[in-house]
Amino acid sequence: MLLRHPKCGERSGLSTSAIIVGVVWGSLFWTVTFPPLTAQAQYSQPQFQSGPTPPGTSIIPGLSVAERYDTNIYLAPPSLLPPGTQLHDFVTTAQGSLKALHKDKNVEASLMGGVDGNVYAHTTELNYISTRVDTNVDLTGWAQHFAKRAQLRVYDYFRYTPTSPGFLQGGKSGTEDPFQRGIQGFRANTYSNTANVDGVYPVYRDLGVQAGYSFSLYRVGSILAATSAGISYFNTTVHAWTAGPRLQVSQTDSVAILYKQNLISQEQTTNANTATPGAAVFNTNTQSVTANYTRATSFWTFAAGGGVTLIEPASKAFATGNIRVSTNPERTTVLQLDLTRQASPSFYLQAGAMISNVAQVQVIHMLDQHLRLRASANYGFNEIVPTSSNTTFNNFVFSTGLNYRVTRSLSVDLTYDYNNFETKSPGISYTVNRNVVGLMLTAEWR
Repeated sequence: MLLRHPKCGERSGLSTSAIIVGVVWGSLFWTVTFPPLTAQAQYSQPQFQSGPTPPGTSIIPGLSVAERYDTNIYLAPPSLLPPGTQLHDFVTTAQGSLKALHKDKNVEASLMGGVDGNVYAHTTELNYISTRVDTNVDLTGWAQHFAKRAQLRVYDYFRYTPTSPGFLQGGKSGTEDPFQRGIQGFRANTYSNTANVDGVYPVYRDLGVQAGYSFSLYRVGSILAATSAGISYFNTTVHAWTAGPRLQVSQTDSVAILYKQNLISQEQTTNANTATPGAAVFNTNTQSVTANYTRATSFWTFAAGGGVTLIEPASKAFATGNIRVSTNPERTTVLQLDLTRQASPSFYLQAGAMISNVAQVQVIHMLDQHLRLRASANYGFNEIVPTSSNTTFNNFVFSTGLNYRVTRSLSVDLTYDYNNFETKSPGISYTVNRNVVGLMLTAEWR
């Protein structure tokens, strides 16, 4: 029921996604996540808390109503749509959400999930319902009962939508989704899930072992509004594990040398969320070794790393690395900067791996007690491996908005988003420009 709109012409064909939603909500309800749920990337509220989670458990239901004007509702260029197709439309969104926060000496956890319905003023056949559940659990306090200085955390991101954003929206700093690295494909019914567990186990004084495992999947149903040959999606499964020594140099500084392996399995999909009959299975193996440095204080966190990644079966090696800077979310001005270059799965147009370069920056400034200004910029350049395939993706997204808190429970958001996405490949090349202006009214019963 969550995946179909009574008037929707976009039948997902993803019956298993309803089961996944139920499992996630049932088993993780008492835990995890910081970001608020939104129907579209352009309605993402700031991804930082206004303050630390107070001890105890809080259940916060929410309801929001939004109106937006979208200049490209198909996420596709006019040249690849039927002649006379109207690209622009007004969209009304109604959303119900539930946030659960818990904190004690052993666990700090949050969960955010909900469902939203989207209704178009003119193109009513595109009406749809989307769902999202984001979770994040810090179990460090519990782990330290077994070993001093141990660390442990778990997070999970699930989303179903026909209009998936190109970049991770609302994720807590230090988390990632391998399918949101800047690729913005045509409108298609998709769901994805990334589950991750990682931690540090001390072995001798300040020396420990850092390790982690994540399981990610990406599934595609019907591809909508594409009339040109050459548009392909790939059902993708990724198993990734990381391990290596970590040394706590001082109270604020640490270094680590980590080995990471991604095992990627893919099949090309049809419009019924099944593999194309007789289609080959694409298996890709990426291995990387990275040296990392982290400095964390009460005011800000800085992390940097560099290394090399080998991609098979292409037998190509690439330099990779990352730089991350984030400030304390309680400050008047909050900054989050994220620069990464890494191997990620390619699931659009061509299977396999890509070298993904992503730069993201977000600034939130409190103008006064009730008014908050937000601005963010995201840029992604992705190149399919082998690079001789000449397939690249460029994506730039700029977002800004004002949030005014009318009362403790009621707030108003005015937002603007600009998106430029360019795809180049031997089979198909195009550019999509999109502007979205929106107004949203949100009520949360705290």
